[in-house]
Amino acid sequence: MNRVTKLLTASAAAAALALATAPPASAYTPKNGILEAGEMGFWSFAGSLGSVFDIRSAENNFAGNTYRRGPSAGQSVNNSTLSYTNRDTLTWYVYTSSFRGGVRGSIPSGHRGDASADFRNNISSAYHNL
Repeated sequence: MNRVTKLLTASAAAAALALATAPPASAYTPKNGILEAGEMGFWSFAGSLGSVFDIRSAENNFAGNTYRRGPSAGQSVNNSTLSYTNRDTLTWYVYTSSFRGGVRGSIPSGHRGDASADFRNNISSAYHNL
């Protein structure tokens, strides 16, 4: 009986460890090319079409980031945004240069639209706070 108890205890401990270290089923994957609730999306085409660069936190420099899916997959996100969709609850601020440089614009929560002349193919950083 003592041997069975030890075996059951060891099995229970192993199962508990496996559960504790497993990632949650709905884990957020940043920049995966799928615009989800709580994210800010920058689209490669007008009308919120084409490929999307989706972020949930500030992005100091779009250089080095590429679109993950769709017709613009592999293309640099830096200076290639034609439209946007804000699915976050916060206002996002976009800039024409990295690290909050250049011209600043704001995109309120829930807003979707095409980039204006100042920002069309000219967005290089984004933040959800000033």
